[in-house]
Order: sequence, then structure tokens, then C-alpha cells
Amino acid sequence: MTKIIITGKHTEEVKQWFLGIPDSQVIFAERLEDVSPEDCKDAEILAGGVNREIVERMPKLRFVQLFSAGANGFAWLPEQVILANAYGAYGDSIAEHLLTNTLMAMKRMPEYLKMQERQGWELLDNIERFEGLKVLSVGMGAIGTAYLKKCSALGAECYGVRRTIHDQPEFVRKLVTSDGMDELLPEMDVVALSLPGTSEVSGMFDERRLRLMKKTAIILNVGRGNSIVTNDLVKVLEDGHLKAACLDVMDPEPLPKDHPLWTAPRTYLTPHISGGYRAGVNYERVMKVAVKNLDLVVHGQPPIHIVDRALGY
Repeated sequence: MTKIIITGKHTEEVKQWFLGIPDSQVIFAERLEDVSPEDCKDAEILAGGVNREIVERMPKLRFVQLFSAGANGFAWLPEQVILANAYGAYGDSIAEHLLTNTLMAMKRMPEYLKMQERQGWELLDNIERFEGLKVLSVGMGAIGTAYLKKCSALGAECYGVRRTIHDQPEFVRKLVTSDGMDELLPEMDVVALSLPGTSEVSGMFDERRLRLMKKTAIILNVGRGNSIVTNDLVKVLEDGHLKAACLDVMDPEPLPKDHPLWTAPRTYLTPHISGGYRAGVNYERVMKVAVKNLDLVVHGQPPIHIVDRALGY
């Protein structure tokens, strides 16, 4: 009988999914600190939250299942502990957020909403269409791939950047590594970032790269805030470069009051809400991934979506 600790608040239906895993004893705890010392001693699996303190109290721990897709910052886990994430469970939802922001900026909807507030009546120019638009996804995991698929369906020409060249979807016209990105940037109308929080992408979009983009281009970020140099972005926007910056993640985060990014022109910010459980279907998809993985591990099989802790994904 394998003891499993599940953290977080869960519906009764989802609890039954976990309790239905054969050959296991499941313990639920809303917070890590609620897990008793007795349960820590012989639990082999932890799902949900994880920190150093609880791992130190779990000598038999051999598998950690995250409920998040992001998995950077876990290199400290003991070598014998396998780590898996919820890769793919949030992809479609975050892709919809990207698509919403793209259309919003293309059609200049925020400006029309401000116009409505002052009861103005003005026809804005430079309204774009998706047909023939060139869209670049920097990051071709579940999020970037789902976003480009939706853009392609609306008539866009799609391009992608990924760490290594493999599995090029049929709707992607060209796929390059980061070394080839600078050649593509001046041609792109939209650049969407869905990068993991690794050191190699920190500061990737500095002033030089932002100015490589068209003056009329849109940049979006749903990955990690530090992939864009915030002060550089504010500077180029204030100079009149870029049509819009739509950010669901930023650096620093949460963004402090009075930070210049709040009032940078043509900047549209959301408080890291594109993923998570705000869309109820996300919660169910994540939990189904977790239940499947726990069942596999309990019965001696490798889980899916194992994280390479050195890479952070």
C-alpha cells in the first residue's frame, strides 16, 4: 500500500478520483504545514505543493507531482525523487488568452473603450486583420503550439522559436532556434512569448531585440516576466516603438504601485491570470493528469511529463 499526500483544496468529485487509485492510501491536506509527522514518515508520493521543509520530513519520498506547468527552481530535490508537472493542461486556456490580447491590440479596442468613457466618437486607423499577419511564437511547448494553431486557423502566417528543431507542426511555416530569431523579428507583426523561467531566457528581449521588431508590432508575454527587460520595454514604448505590449507576467511581479510599466503607453497588463483554475476546465484537466501519473507510479510505471530539473521543464 503506497501512501500519497495530496495538498490543496479539492472538490469532493476530485477527491474520489484520487481515492480510487488502487493499492494506495491517500491523505488530503489543504496546506503543507497541515501534514502530520506520522504521515510524512512513510509517504512515498507528494502531489501539489512542495518545499524543502516537507521533503526533509519525508525519508521515503520518491515522486512529486506538481499541479503547475511551471517547474523551474526544483534542482534542490534529492536525486532519487522523480518530478513531474502538469504540462499541456493549461495550453489551450492560455492560448485563448493570447488570442484575445492579440485581437484586442490589433483592433485597438482599449482605445475605443477609453473613447466610450468620455463619450467620444472617432474612427481609428491602422486596424489589422489576421489574414496574412506574421505571428512568431517564442516557445513552442503546449501554449505556443496551441496559440499558433489558432492563429493559423484565422489566416496568419506562423513561425516558431524553440530550443531544438523537432516536431515542426504543419501550420508552422518556419521553425528556428534562438540563434535564428533575430532574422525573423523584423518581419513579424506579432511576437508571443511563452518561455519557461530558465537562466538562458532571462533578459532575452532587451532594448536591442525590442527595436529589431517592427514599430507597429505587438509583443505578448505569458511565460515568465524576466524574459523581457522591463525598463527597456518602457523606454521603447515611450519612444513610440511597438503598437502594443500585452503582458500577463512581468518583472517584478506583483508589479509595485507607481511602477512606470503601469502607465507606459500602449501597455495592457493582467495579473498573471491566463492559466490557473479560473477556467474550471483547467482544474479538471490538471487533476486528471495527476491521477493518471499517481496511478502509474503506484504500479511501478514511469509517469508522463517528467521534468528535467537541470532545464527546469
